[in-house]
Amino acid sequence: MSAPRSALQKSTPCRALLVIAAQPDAEREAAVAADHRPRTDYTLLGAALGADLLSPAGARARGIGRLLAPISMPLALAWAAFTRRRRYEVIYSDSERIGLPLTVLLWLARARRGHPRHVMLAHHLSPAKKRIWFHLGAARYVDTLIVHASTQQTLAVEALRMPAERVALLPYQVDTRFWRPLPEVAAAARPPSICAAGLEFRDYATLIAAARDLDIHVHIAAASQWSHHRAFAGAVTLPANVSVAGYDHAGLRQLYATARFVVVPLLDSDNQAGITTILEAMAMGKAVVVSATRGQTDVVRGYPFGDRPVWRPCLVDTLGGDATLAELPTGIYVTPSDAEELRRALRFLLEHPEVAAELGRNGRQVVRASFGVEAFAQRFAAIIQGRSSRDDHPGTLIRGESQLDQRSEH
Repeated sequence: MSAPRSALQKSTPCRALLVIAAQPDAEREAAVAADHRPRTDYTLLGAALGADLLSPAGARARGIGRLLAPISMPLALAWAAFTRRRRYEVIYSDSERIGLPLTVLLWLARARRGHPRHVMLAHHLSPAKKRIWFHLGAARYVDTLIVHASTQQTLAVEALRMPAERVALLPYQVDTRFWRPLPEVAAAARPPSICAAGLEFRDYATLIAAARDLDIHVHIAAASQWSHHRAFAGAVTLPANVSVAGYDHAGLRQLYATARFVVVPLLDSDNQAGITTILEAMAMGKAVVVSATRGQTDVVRGYPFGDRPVWRPCLVDTLGGDATLAELPTGIYVTPSDAEELRRALRFLLEHPEVAAELGRNGRQVVRASFGVEAFAQRFAAIIQGRSSRDDHPGTLIRGESQLDQRSEH
């Protein structure tokens, strides 16, 4: 499904292949058209570049890819991209699980660096099984590495020895057209509730402990096999005011709309775990309560709460536009795995609904200005095309421009 020209400016043509882990299909496109699910970033990115998409169906279509797909779809995608390399000026891999095997194939083939250029999005490079690829020389065949968290940017440059000029920090995205306030749903919500969503690095045991005696219902949107997931480790039984269920996109939007605010309880990690839920909630005009992990400090500006310092979120502060956006508080940070502090934060927002409403309004304003999927596609398109100045793609932080070392001042 192509984005309307009014929503997305077409970039200068280049022969680009986008290698994506998702599988586009007519049913998905129909759901987007019917407002049942959000637009996909790769669809808008492909439209901006006039690029070809390589998805799982293409990877398993023939030959070796068909044999590899049942074993490892990322490896099958890497192989399929490798076999098509001579047709394109640039290959974009949408995760390191695809991109790192592709670098090995390019190395084994003794490919000339930059022919084609390889742009790789990396989500979490900290595990040793991923870092070893860089120590073995994978960086040679990653012409540009894109990360979503400043901690991962620092890791790439300082630990993995990626040249600073080849590492870009770009914000994640949210479809603000789909994830939008639904005041009529919120007004009819009974009884009052709060919600949480997601599974990656989630600490629902702490949330359950914090909410156990609160006079509010807590809806947790998680996979149906939640009881076997480590996010619920230690939570033997659910209190009466907590429920867990799975939701599709439309159902999750309704859940956000009925919630007073959204909680994102996280285990400490150095990547951007939780960012999808954070941006969806902010786009819905909801305040967020977020665990202050090492990797999740780039987007939310914390409301003064307790003794916690308030810093300027570096991505909001560098995306251009209204400089006051970085000053708008959008949520409350709490210490990871601290049930008592989380309980105090929940109680505070329940007792001060005017603060929750203000934080939610601020969040909607921030995501519309800085984190929309259209802007995401334009920033990525510029990187893929090889344009590296901030004028070409505002909102990109090259390592030398990062504000990581200034955090302590705020």
